[in-house]
Amino acid sequence: MHAETILPLLLAETRDENGEIAPIRPENQKIIAYFERAMDVKFEVRRYPLPRVIENIGKGEGLGFGLSKNSERLKTMRYSEAVFSDFVWVVVRDDSHMKYAGINDLQGKSVGIVRGIRFGDEIDKLRNVAFKVEEDQPQSSSRLKKLLSGRMDVMLVNSRLPNARDLEAELNLYLDEKNLRSETQMNYGVKVFAKPLLVDPIHFTAGINTKAEVINKINAAIIKGRKSGDLPTLWKN
Repeated sequence: MHAETILPLLLAETRDENGEIAPIRPENQKIIAYFERAMDVKFEVRRYPLPRVIENIGKGEGLGFGLSKNSERLKTMRYSEAVFSDFVWVVVRDDSHMKYAGINDLQGKSVGIVRGIRFGDEIDKLRNVAFKVEEDQPQSSSRLKKLLSGRMDVMLVNSRLPNARDLEAELNLYLDEKNLRSETQMNYGVKVFAKPLLVDPIHFTAGINTKAEVINKINAAIIKGRKSGDLPTLWKN
């Protein structure tokens, strides 16, 4: 028997409306388990706020998972092939008259995003230039409350869901289940525009000078999983 290889895996924490760290999403647990099997390793999951995940990966603490690319991060991190893509959806209160067909339609708006999240260089250049960024807590409830109260015009939501209607139904159900509306907001819900802001490839990462051989193994597991069909099926259910 060989000794088990244990690798630290850094994930950004998300929090529920009570401020508690939310469980890892089931589809992400499946993906983590797939790579453990494919690479014959055990991941030791460590969860931090996103800015600390990025900082610690850059220092070589372990692997990261769930990060998109931008030129700033490429200075400190090496990336695997894309494991899957998230959709970044534009969400407004359902009485909004805003039209959305592309990034230019965010001109002059206040846009709520999770603190530390980046959406690539093109959008980074427009932050607080074309539109005002409201950085917020990782729990959706905080931004939904601000959206309903008019304290932000738009919120951006990362989702594996490829269909705007499905996400819209999920968010409105969440508003109901968590009683997030105040008495004056009972008639309001949210709507999700049919076109995503972008499709955001998601990767494993490591410090730029570390773990090249591990990233190579991850890439081999990605290619194998795509060919066999094992990888795509993991996040479709």
